[in-house]
Amino acid sequence: MWGEVETMKRSKVTMDIETLRSITSYCHWIPITQGLHKEFFAENFPGWQWNDFVPRLLKRKILEFNGEGNDSLVKLWQGLYISSDIQSIEFIPDKNGTKINVLTIKELEKLKDSVE
Repeated sequence: MWGEVETMKRSKVTMDIETLRSITSYCHWIPITQGLHKEFFAENFPGWQWNDFVPRLLKRKILEFNGEGNDSLVKLWQGLYISSDIQSIEFIPDKNGTKINVLTIKELEKLKDSVE
């Protein structure tokens, strides 16, 4: 029917540093204005959009600009950096929006040690 929008159910997304690097490669006006990001997100993150990830990470200061020369940061793409302590980020849909969990290398090592 005209005007109806089909919404796809979102599932939990876990992004490692390489995935975040791929996502941030779309942080430029050319891919955004030409819609190049839409196909990538439809294929890799059904139900999610670029704006669900990068702007939220910037707002929470998980991603930041201009970290060149800072050894505690890892360069992703388009001038965006993330802490070298971060292993991955989880985006978990819930009834109030999206919950973001940041998993650090230290946390994962503790978890691994507790299992062994």
